[in-house]
Amino acid sequence: MGYVEAIVLAVIQGLTEFLPVSSSGHLVLAQHWFGQFNETNLLYDVMLHMATVTAILLYFWQDLLTLGKGYVGLPTEPGSMFQGSERQTIHYVVLASVPTAIIGLGVQSFGFEKLATPSLVAVMFLVTGIILWVARGETSARKAKEMRPWDALLIGLIQGVAVLPGISRSGSTIAGGIVLGLDRELAARFSLLISIPAIVGATLLEVMKVFGQAHDSIGTYVLGMGVAALVGYWSIGVILRLVRQNYFYLFSYYLWPLGIGILLWGVFKS
Repeated sequence: MGYVEAIVLAVIQGLTEFLPVSSSGHLVLAQHWFGQFNETNLLYDVMLHMATVTAILLYFWQDLLTLGKGYVGLPTEPGSMFQGSERQTIHYVVLASVPTAIIGLGVQSFGFEKLATPSLVAVMFLVTGIILWVARGETSARKAKEMRPWDALLIGLIQGVAVLPGISRSGSTIAGGIVLGLDRELAARFSLLISIPAIVGATLLEVMKVFGQAHDSIGTYVLGMGVAALVGYWSIGVILRLVRQNYFYLFSYYLWPLGIGILLWGVFKS
């Protein structure tokens, strides 16, 4: 894998991991049209996912510090929307991770990922567009202290279903939180918080597949991870602004033509 390919893949990962367009769906399309990934590419994909987790940690370091200090009873600085509900928030992150893990492990066990075809991805793109559209204009007001266990469980369940390629994890969980009545920014930040254990868990499973294999030079990995982290950091800021301004649904106008185009391509090809 050359440096140009490494940069292109890193930019795609950094953008699609947080923007509501489904990174897994775009990966399926890339595999279908440009060839299957070998073990080296698979490890590189793993490293890019770790880079996007790093972007989350860097972007939300103040929230994470507040949550950590508050959980152990230390005084916290004002400014975080989770202040005063640190223990509850961490417990809800763990609670949301339970259905996500069950569904994710179930999918891997039964091999449902083999059903990931461009036509299925196209349909899921259309579904994601509908999900984003439904959440537009919703008036959401409940703050972190007003979250309930069922909110966390339902959002975690949605995150688990988003394992289907073409269903955006960020898009569906943020939209789910908004529809449940959570404050728009709270829905976005909670979605990104619960993505940390989800991405790390999925990454560890992928690491087991490529452990002991021969890989490319360290230079391409370092460059790709740096690019993915920078682009991911930028895209987190973009998605938070769009959610606050109620422009989140605009990604439907990308997903719908893309999904329809893929379906038409499949029909005419056959």
